[in-house]
Amino acid sequence: MTILFSKVLTNTDVQKRLAVPNNFLKHFELENGNCSKSVEVKDEKGSTWTFRCYVRSDGAYKKPVLSSGWRQFVVNKGVHQGDLITFCKDVEAEATYKIIVQRKIKLLGKEFWYSPEPEQPTDATAQVIQSPADATGEVIQSLAVLPDV
Repeated sequence: MTILFSKVLTNTDVQKRLAVPNNFLKHFELENGNCSKSVEVKDEKGSTWTFRCYVRSDGAYKKPVLSSGWRQFVVNKGVHQGDLITFCKDVEAEATYKIIVQRKIKLLGKEFWYSPEPEQPTDATAQVIQSPADATGEVIQSLAVLPDV
């Protein structure tokens, strides 16, 4: 899995559309001067979401955004301003993209990112909370939260 970009979401990202880095466009190969393309993305649970990657065709400001489908994702997943999204590409599966949403919490004086929609732990499993990844994507620290028994 290759990380394409990570971003802490702004109010505009959550309320309207997700602004994405310009270098993100190279992964979508907009053809014949087209200014938009549908992109299928899987979330952490394997559900498929369709976003429209759009770039203004006129003017100097050509910042790409994910528009159609993005707000539905935000509402259905309970995404908030300040959440971290990570957009990845599965290099082993052709053109398979993944989006991961994490929320920051503070435990014992340290900040950690966790998935706001974790699988419910059973008595035999634990939920893992991770601190932010370093530049290589490697997790710096993790903390297991065991369920009440």
